[in-house]
Amino acid sequence: MKFKYIILLILFLNQSAKGAENLFLYKGTFSRSIRIEELSKFKLTKKPSNKLKNLIKITGQKEKNLHKILSTKIEFPIKTSSKLMNSRIGEVFLSRLSKIIHPNKISNIKLSSKALRSGLLIGSFNNNQKINLIDFLKAYPNKNIAFDLNALSKTLKKVDSLKELIEFYADSPFKKLKDGRSST
Repeated sequence: MKFKYIILLILFLNQSAKGAENLFLYKGTFSRSIRIEELSKFKLTKKPSNKLKNLIKITGQKEKNLHKILSTKIEFPIKTSSKLMNSRIGEVFLSRLSKIIHPNKISNIKLSSKALRSGLLIGSFNNNQKINLIDFLKAYPNKNIAFDLNALSKTLKKVDSLKELIEFYADSPFKKLKDGRSST
């Protein structure tokens, strides 16, 4: 009897979870897909495949910018990041991000949030608590991952306007006016 459980345990632990294999890009009625391996190869060689060249051209991206996006590693300490993602603000962040990045053809926010959390933590764990976009995609727990480019564009515009607002208040224009130091 114990032998059965040992075999089941070995089979269970021996299975390797695969990450994303295909990236689907959506922008309105436009949709294209590319294999994660093509992106990974481009990151290593800086030479895009023909399909990637076409995607770069269609999306108006530049090869250097895309390479920089794929290569940029950020520190992602697992313990701190896990606590943050499981906090209330982390849950809000993940639910908003899950509108941009989610399993292809699945729009369940809770499931998407868990997949994001998993991809980030596993990707960080596999790479000494640093992660880049390729690491994340390879750790994402679904074969097909979707990026909604419209939602990404809207979010980036909000971030830019928020950044401008922060810079505006950081420059303290009202304090300068009050103190009589304004150049106007």
